[in-house]
Amino acid sequence: MNTQPPITFALLGCGNIGHIHANLIQQVGLLKAVCDIDAAKANEFADKYQCQSFTSVTQLLENKDLPQVLVICTPNGLHAQHARQALNAGMHVLVEKPMALTVADCRQMIEAAKFNNKVLMVVKQNRFNPPVLAVKQLINNQVLGKIYSIQLNCLWHRNVNYYKGSNWRGTLKLDGGVLFTQFSHFIDVLLWFVQSKPTTVQAFAANMAHQSITEFADTGIVNIQFANGTLAGIHYSTNAYGKNAEGSILINAEKGIIKIGGTYLNEITYQNLSEGDLPVPKTIHSANQYNGYQGSMRNHDKVYENFLQLLLHQNSPFITNEEALNTVDFIEKIHKAIQVGKNLA
Repeated sequence: MNTQPPITFALLGCGNIGHIHANLIQQVGLLKAVCDIDAAKANEFADKYQCQSFTSVTQLLENKDLPQVLVICTPNGLHAQHARQALNAGMHVLVEKPMALTVADCRQMIEAAKFNNKVLMVVKQNRFNPPVLAVKQLINNQVLGKIYSIQLNCLWHRNVNYYKGSNWRGTLKLDGGVLFTQFSHFIDVLLWFVQSKPTTVQAFAANMAHQSITEFADTGIVNIQFANGTLAGIHYSTNAYGKNAEGSILINAEKGIIKIGGTYLNEITYQNLSEGDLPVPKTIHSANQYNGYQGSMRNHDKVYENFLQLLLHQNSPFITNEEALNTVDFIEKIHKAIQVGKNLA
């Protein structure tokens, strides 16, 4: 009986999120190499996961025994460059959110994947949250009818130590801002629910509490009108007192109203539907825990399941690259609207 050899992986970026990926890779395949510009971090990972260690992407890609997949966990502003390099070297790519920091970079990544006939996929694990999946099914089945309006609240806590502990966080070039780094998952879910292009975006932002950040704001308000008529609002901030407070999305629709709440879209906190309450499986995954702060739900196992289905069976991706690009495009539109608001002040 023939058995499928394990898919081989390399991990680029040995930070907090890198540990989550490394552990999962060991469960679904074989981690053959890790890479980080910090040699101490790379060596620590290599020792823990019993694999090769590299300190540059070029060095990794010149390796004669090149793994099949590169998992990219580097700063946001490097995703596009690293993805193109790997795809052009003949590797499949799984890249952490956001896909990139500009639409132009996203398009280049997609073209590189097509040209080299390789799989490119972006991590969007919030789509697998049980309440999110349940509400998406309601929308797909027209149970809610027309969606009138949506309110998205993203109120998390990131203190000064979060930025002091990094040489890339807080910079436009590598971080891109809180909508990219903290809240792009939530924006992806909003767009996934609405399934329409934004036609009007009005936004205002300010830096309320992070004096050490000079290149972008920590708080913002956004109003949106979509092509299908749905109205939406976003309130986002990394100034929630003491800890993450809320990650929620409230849908007011023709046949009901429902709110996914909790700190990371992890529970149904209100519902009044024409067809009766929506049963939602109990959430078994907690939030990702990092050094001194908390992230989104730990659904990376579901991401890897879908990614392997793409590689082995050419199944449909749970998130398409165009959808990942649309999130970046929407955030770019918000940033432009913020500048317009400043100019009018």
